[in-house]
Amino acid sequence: MDRRTLLKRAGLASAGLLVGGGAAWRGLDLLGQQALSIAYAGALRQSVDLPGMPPVITPNDRFYKVSKNTFGDPALDGNSWRLRVTGSVANGLELDLNAIKSLPAVQQYQTLECIDNEVGGDLISTAQWTGARLADVLTQAGVNGGAQRVVFRCEDGYSDSIPLEKAMEPTTLLAYEMNGETLPQAHGFPVRVLSPNLYGIKNPKWVTEIQVIDGDYRGFWQQRGWTNDGIIKTMSRIDVPANGSTVANGQQRIGGLAFAGSRGIQSVEVSADGGNTWSTATLAPALSNLTWVLWTADWTAQGPMPVLAVRATDGNGQPQPTQVAPSLPDGVSGIQHVTVRVS
Repeated sequence: MDRRTLLKRAGLASAGLLVGGGAAWRGLDLLGQQALSIAYAGALRQSVDLPGMPPVITPNDRFYKVSKNTFGDPALDGNSWRLRVTGSVANGLELDLNAIKSLPAVQQYQTLECIDNEVGGDLISTAQWTGARLADVLTQAGVNGGAQRVVFRCEDGYSDSIPLEKAMEPTTLLAYEMNGETLPQAHGFPVRVLSPNLYGIKNPKWVTEIQVIDGDYRGFWQQRGWTNDGIIKTMSRIDVPANGSTVANGQQRIGGLAFAGSRGIQSVEVSADGGNTWSTATLAPALSNLTWVLWTADWTAQGPMPVLAVRATDGNGQPQPTQVAPSLPDGVSGIQHVTVRVS
């Protein structure tokens, strides 16, 4: 069966993250903690004043969850869990959760998107993450010359890999907190990988081993025909109005989100005539260059059934791919169209 069918049979559904605060952020001085607390509180309050728009940080009951595990996900004991670092390193390591948390802590806002997310789909969410840099762990192990990739092996038999250069980026994390709370079991407790600019398949959960290798590696989904690069494609989505809804004649607002991985979003354009003409939308400030942006635009509803469309341009000036492509092997592409009725 294909990936989508397999995941649906495994019980694919929306699931939660606990959004809250109060955690003591290790490795940060008091002033740093206070500054992050203020920023986080501000982010939670930040929203776009348009009913039906997603919040800038995804609430616990709306953060997407994807799992290949038909009969349940791993439930690891944080006290007995160990992370082994093996392969092409000078010093093999075995680290417990306290050892990971003793490393300098990094907090970052980051959006995750499933490679199976459809055009206009909801398998995309944003959270605030806390973790240790993967580079700090690899430096402690001492990566040998000639190493090319870093492989992640997980408790549920899942595996995947990223290039060594990606692993050494300061934003690639071993995350243990999510939205100020302990990483939930459904999202990889005690530790998951965060690999910005890469689809969710490259952000493994329930990690138990990190192996540095000198060659290539094909993980769980790559062995089933999926990409080994996993670079996020620029996407945009219309949240308001909903497809098939009815709006009043005259002035209306349209809104949604756009995402381009770590490249950021330069601009969003909307069309009220199916893509014949375009106008520029207004972007809300992004929480970071690793997150989605929310956008809004005014339009005049007229005609019995107008067709709305949206497209985005990333921070490098590259437009969103418009050619329709399925999710297999490297993520969907195409422009979302929404048809509404005008009363």
